[in-house]
Amino acid sequence: MISAIPQAAAAWPPLAALLAGGVPQSMLCVGPWGSGVVELTDLFLDAMLCLAPRSDQSACGQCRSCLLQRQGAHPDLLRLQAEEEGKLISIDQVRAAADFLSYTPQIAARRVLRVEPAEALAPAAANAFLKTLEEPPPRAHIVLLSAAPSRLLPTIRSRLQRLPMRLAGRAETQQWLREKGAPEGAAVRLARWAGDRPLWAWQAWQDGVLREREQWIPQLLALPHEGIGAALALAESWSKAATLPVLREIALSILEDLLRLRLGLVEIAVNDDYITKLQSLAGSASLTALWNCESLWRKLPVTLKQNRNQLIILEEMILAWHAIWAGRADEHG
Repeated sequence: MISAIPQAAAAWPPLAALLAGGVPQSMLCVGPWGSGVVELTDLFLDAMLCLAPRSDQSACGQCRSCLLQRQGAHPDLLRLQAEEEGKLISIDQVRAAADFLSYTPQIAARRVLRVEPAEALAPAAANAFLKTLEEPPPRAHIVLLSAAPSRLLPTIRSRLQRLPMRLAGRAETQQWLREKGAPEGAAVRLARWAGDRPLWAWQAWQDGVLREREQWIPQLLALPHEGIGAALALAESWSKAATLPVLREIALSILEDLLRLRLGLVEIAVNDDYITKLQSLAGSASLTALWNCESLWRKLPVTLKQNRNQLIILEEMILAWHAIWAGRADEHG
């Protein structure tokens, strides 16, 4: 299992040192989804609950605790997450989790609460959770996973020890994708696009995202030269066919490249196969509108929870994109 992510061999020793030297009671694991941080965290939790860990501190996989963990039925581990997709973790769930931690471990040496994603804690739930973090029961451990730790209450963050979660590098991801069967060209492109998210990159290859990228990037890059009517028509077309999370990844990669090019960082542009067109557009973009559009696309997951009408959402996004070049007389930096 340790080889399931490319950075595992290099990422495990710092975690093993924690297991050998003493595990903190309240921990935070940070990394973008698809980076392997969730998988590393689960390896760490397996080892925390194992009754006979190996010499490298990893779980043995054979003891009663490991077998229960594999079946998803370990009595000393509670996974706290929203009860429905798009919902927040409620205060009642947090209270139940606090009760769970107060009990004596049944099999392992400790009880573990796993919270994912931590930013899904509702405001009242976060405040209630703070009380548990301030005085965790003996032999109780709390692990929060987050892709956006800035969205956590500062009082919560200050009580958590951040675990050393090493992310994959571009070269590691590229090699790993090749070993899993991705063609050389696809491995290079995906590693450049999502080098620190190897699991996302592999899923993107399997889902044919590169083909969608080849279709959608030219449409996005043509928008500055189109009228409002064409922009709205594109939004309507995409509302029927596009997968919004994938479209978001593609749009953000373009917007971030435009910002990089405005700063002269040509060598780290992700979409280098479109570099000439991107350089042309970057020079005539309104920096204020560019940041505004990037913010809208970044907040798309939250927007989708509030409004499930894809057409309305896409119209707003595409019009914001069009506005980057609509007022070329505006300040550009």
